[in-house]
Amino acid sequence: MTEKLTKKQERVLGFVKKYIHDAGFPPTVREIAHHLGMSGPNSAKKFLDILERKGFIKRSAKSSRAIEILDDKKGVFTRILPVVGTIRAGMPLLAVENIEERIAVDSSFARSGDMFFLRVRGDSMVDAHIMDGDRALIRPQETVEQGEIAAVLIGEEATIKYFYREPNAVRLVPANAAMKPLHIRRDGQEVRIIGKVVGIIRTME
Repeated sequence: MTEKLTKKQERVLGFVKKYIHDAGFPPTVREIAHHLGMSGPNSAKKFLDILERKGFIKRSAKSSRAIEILDDKKGVFTRILPVVGTIRAGMPLLAVENIEERIAVDSSFARSGDMFFLRVRGDSMVDAHIMDGDRALIRPQETVEQGEIAAVLIGEEATIKYFYREPNAVRLVPANAAMKPLHIRRDGQEVRIIGKVVGIIRTME
């Protein structure tokens, strides 16, 4: 059971929720202080400390924007996950230049903070109900089981396919009857699994 909030504390919490809803990611303490007319970041930090102690938010020291909203009625946190549009070999996966947007999701859908979305391009997985423009939720891992849908980096291009290991190659199989599987020899182009596809978000326009 969370403690009750004062009007000022409710104002700060309301601002953080609205900011996340509008921007897709949490505000920094400086942004909170500026928008709410506080004396400075330390004032905003004190309010966040209180909100966290009372069980309305959860924070991480890893990022100035790492604020998760806790819904006391449901016991659910909101995570802010990045959407990666392009993945380049030799670059950090979640480098700022790779991130197109951020999405707030229920933590029951994304159970760890290192997960991310990869924007789907093309129609190679339509028969698996993964469409062009979808955001595929990726759980970072270096291996997958035979036949699981993996996010794979081939050279400098990321793709989503069914993944199979063969004696001297890997086989990437599309979910589209009009397309053929891709066989890549182990001594040929580098293939690296960057994660497993565990969910899909689609925007209906």
